[in-house]
Amino acid sequence: MSNYIPVEGRDGFYRDTKTGAIINKNHLEYQSYIKQREKLNSEKDRIDRLENDVNDIKSMLNNIVDLLQDHK
Repeated sequence: MSNYIPVEGRDGFYRDTKTGAIINKNHLEYQSYIKQREKLNSEKDRIDRLENDVNDIKSMLNNIVDLLQDHK
């Protein structure tokens, strides 16, 4: 079984003496981090979709302008 040593200056973080890994034993903090990361990813996805929609609309408008200019 591994032994854990508290990480200085970081509450809830411990170093596994066997592997050297840093482990966060503060489950509430971890869950908060996961929710925040999911929220940021969701916002990024929303922005990406909006950018794609704007680019599609710009392309359609350019096509309409081209059609109108051809019929002059």
